[in-house]
Amino acid sequence: MVGIGRDDLRAAARRIGALGLRMRAALGVGVVVCIALAALAVANAQQEARLLRSDPDSIPGDAGLMRFAAERGASVFKSHCANCHGAEGRGHYTLGVANLTDNDWLYGEGDVSDIEQVALYGIRAQNSRTWKLADMPAFARPRPYPREPLIQPLTPGDINDVIQFLRVAAAQPADGAAAARGAAIFATRGGCYDCHSHDARGDPAIGAPNLADPIWLYGDGSSQWLYDSIAYGRAGVCPAWVNLLSPAKILEASVYVYTLSHGGSPPKTSLP
Repeated sequence: MVGIGRDDLRAAARRIGALGLRMRAALGVGVVVCIALAALAVANAQQEARLLRSDPDSIPGDAGLMRFAAERGASVFKSHCANCHGAEGRGHYTLGVANLTDNDWLYGEGDVSDIEQVALYGIRAQNSRTWKLADMPAFARPRPYPREPLIQPLTPGDINDVIQFLRVAAAQPADGAAAARGAAIFATRGGCYDCHSHDARGDPAIGAPNLADPIWLYGDGSSQWLYDSIAYGRAGVCPAWVNLLSPAKILEASVYVYTLSHGGSPPKTSLP
């Protein structure tokens, strides 16, 4: 059996002492990190409370609060909205998923409060406060719009005439005679004016799109896409998040979406 000398004991003591110093240092760093994280949590909670007390439409005027909400909202968007609207918020025209970067809005005017309302209650969602005042009738069907049984179907020729009228409304080349017939259909038996207004510029109060600008929810504005929309109707859906996310997360995501349409993520192409 080998004995343990005094030098061995001293060396062991030094190692134990060094280990103790390292442990105390590590504990010290851990305490500092915990304090810093606690302070950050308190600061975030204070900012979140201030955010919720604010008028949503005043938030863009507060640079600090705007930055706080947008940074947090980006994470909410990535987790819950990007699956449909895409990571950059550009949507997809073949599915009628709105491009959120172009500052052209179907519902409301694009203010934070408008975006928040859609995020809260959705569009044609299972919620009593959802946006569902109007759908696009399917004019090629025998009963185009069950909500309004008096609306009659249109023939393929009628639909093509309406498309020519929309070309004129958008200051594009068109067949003048067909456009005149289409204007009459639009303003009378088609009932199109009731949602899209007589000048075809839509109504954001009910989600009726502007048909006289170059931005389209479905398709690229070609005659075939327009024909399909008029013939077969449209009724897109956006979920209501009111019972799925906290009010703070919904507001933060709304602020982030607002930034997308105000220079936060400029679109690279007009269509995905």
